[in-house]
Amino acid sequence: MMLPNIEQLKITYKNLPDDKLMRLAVAEATSLRPEALEILQAEIKSRGLDNDIVNSVNAQLIDTGSKEFDDYISLIRNQPCPACNSTHQPLNAAVIGTVKSFILLTRYKKKLMIACPTCLQQANQSGTSTTALLGWWGLPWGIIRSTQALISNIKTAKKIKSTEPTDTLIAFVKTNIGIIESLRKNKQSLQAMLDSVNKR
Repeated sequence: MMLPNIEQLKITYKNLPDDKLMRLAVAEATSLRPEALEILQAEIKSRGLDNDIVNSVNAQLIDTGSKEFDDYISLIRNQPCPACNSTHQPLNAAVIGTVKSFILLTRYKKKLMIACPTCLQQANQSGTSTTALLGWWGLPWGIIRSTQALISNIKTAKKIKSTEPTDTLIAFVKTNIGIIESLRKNKQSLQAMLDSVNKR
């Protein structure tokens, strides 16, 4: 499959409505090749769109582990907890597994949660307890999925206790860094984004 040439890219981006152009810039810049990025940024500037959109593109190109990336991690960790609204502990992230079985039906739910360590621990314990009580009853997957969830939750419990950002939080920030950059000046919108993660 041939990639579109520069002229085709210019035409494509020029014909995109503002909202689709901004969505591409904020969420998908890392999937674009370098010349496409330059054309995208030029189109954003030529339309006079918010300069924060260009900053969102640049943010997606930051290397994990750099000082700049660590600043985004700190920005998220210093928000109020989406679960309890506390600001006493830095936020972290975890994937919590819960299994429920009903004879022939087994449901294994993996939920990403961003919260303070206390709320993460409570959610992890809840997922573990639910799995231990209701996960085993499905045949044949209940026992298999319950075992997987319980092992995963035990590992998660250890990670939650660490003061360092979890791999899950680092991955979340890396995936969403463009969106985070576009919202960083609006604390209410940034908090709403974190709330929406926990409601999925």
